[in-house]
Amino acid sequence: MSTSAKSPAPDTGLAADLRQRIRDRGTIGFDEFMAAALYDPRGGYYATSAARVGKHGDFFTSVSVGPVFGRLLAAQFAAMWEQLGRPDDFTLVEQGAADGQLMADILRALDAEHHGFRPRAVIIEPLAILRAAQEQTLHPWRGRLTHIDREGLLPPFTGVLFANELLDAFPVRLLVKDGSQWLERRVTLDGNRFVFTDETVQSGTVPPAVRALPLPPDARSFQIEFRPDLERWMQTVAPELQRGWMLLMDYGHAESARCEPHRGGGTLAAYSNHHRLDDPLASPGSADLTAHVDFTAVARAGMDSGLVLAGYTDQHHALAALAAQVFPGMRSAALSPEEAREMRALRQLLHPESMGIAFKFLALARGTDTTPAAFAMAGDAHKALFS
Repeated sequence: MSTSAKSPAPDTGLAADLRQRIRDRGTIGFDEFMAAALYDPRGGYYATSAARVGKHGDFFTSVSVGPVFGRLLAAQFAAMWEQLGRPDDFTLVEQGAADGQLMADILRALDAEHHGFRPRAVIIEPLAILRAAQEQTLHPWRGRLTHIDREGLLPPFTGVLFANELLDAFPVRLLVKDGSQWLERRVTLDGNRFVFTDETVQSGTVPPAVRALPLPPDARSFQIEFRPDLERWMQTVAPELQRGWMLLMDYGHAESARCEPHRGGGTLAAYSNHHRLDDPLASPGSADLTAHVDFTAVARAGMDSGLVLAGYTDQHHALAALAAQVFPGMRSAALSPEEAREMRALRQLLHPESMGIAFKFLALARGTDTTPAAFAMAGDAHKALFS
């Protein structure tokens, strides 16, 4: 992506509120700033518009490329249903559903290609504007769809909980190892402008998982983005999975790759209109804030919550394994216009320099020891994540 500076937006209610917090209390953690910038109902990025994705939005996702991503996931979910013995109560739970397009693509493909499999659908969505968009997108399946406001209301279920680009938007603390000391990169004011400031923190107040990271021994000023809500979220949703899987898809790395020397500057980024912004603090609520996911931390949280690691691979290998089942023997010379569009979209999803390598698939399971089809081409997940 190209880099572009963006003029600060006019002062908003959200920005004014954040300034007042700082004036009243002193510096605030970046996790507090990020949570407000993304989710505050008065001006948060996701709370004020459902149209953030695609050509006319701020970023592309695997869903915005076209329905082929949902079609491949539909094949995966149908295979999971078969692996569990075709239970009547199989449920698809999605969190981070945006406007509902991925769930719609999945249900449409199931209706057309996987006869007899009619799962129930649950979407976890706290934001009213997104719930309204999801209800409109998923109107044809309204009889099978349930909305809940938060993960704490999720009932026990058999099936799969899936999330595409959810975890990267969990608010992060910015912790910096500077030689032998730890700093927290917090937010303060320079006049009316939001700026970062580093404050020394006692090593004992740094989360043990962060202190244990395999940082380069000679690195200075190595920034780590830590998600305080990750363990709580996992401890809330994982116990409700009675039998089945969690399938988490996002961009990021295993712990060892995240701690390579060239990533010492951190992975925090802000995007608007398909450009990476120079200053993630400049205009809270008008840009997407994100950081790469540490999949080792996610897997560890799942295992600590009673799940087993069922697979880890990049998107290229996951979707290639599913495509081998969905598009067997398809030849480019014989493609219809619709099939040709699907193949172009699939190539974009698989391409190493597009989404194929940056995005990862992680599966966690309970009550089954079968490997999901998406991981047929994957290596040893434990070795990839924990060595």
